[in-house]
Amino acid sequence: MPRIFLAALALACVCFPAVAQAVATAPADTTSVTLSAAPWIALLQEIVITAVIPAVAAYAIQAIRKVYPWAALFLTQSRVEQMANAVTEYAINAVPGAVKEGKLSINVGSQVIAKAVQRAVDAAPAKAIEAAGGQAGLAEIVFRKLNLEDDANEHNTLAPVIASLPATAR
Repeated sequence: MPRIFLAALALACVCFPAVAQAVATAPADTTSVTLSAAPWIALLQEIVITAVIPAVAAYAIQAIRKVYPWAALFLTQSRVEQMANAVTEYAINAVPGAVKEGKLSINVGSQVIAKAVQRAVDAAPAKAIEAAGGQAGLAEIVFRKLNLEDDANEHNTLAPVIASLPATAR
């Protein structure tokens, strides 16, 4: 109830000068009073500009803050996947004996992984490599993307590549 009273009081305080001006400027010899809508529209515009727009902007900023971490995570994962796909395709095309559709042997798989990681170091932004877990993390992602022979595993295909990486890159 007090809010309604305060709102009515504020409206009366704001509207009274406009009504008083309209009455005061009316010619004395007429018996009718004409109110113009222009002051009301200007008042409404001022209220919207000073109160409504900042409130809507505050709610929008709050919503963006809540969504930002999820959006950033999604974009980072998407960027890492794109980079991993690109360097894997490059490495398969660059290593002799590597074929896209067939299975790769242990030696060729290790060469493809090493070539893919080197390509990422040469061409990709450092932040993308860091988001992938460094060079070792990227090597693991590329390893998972490859179609390897049945006897190829993490120990005989991936481990030699990670061991050959510089100690600062692991």
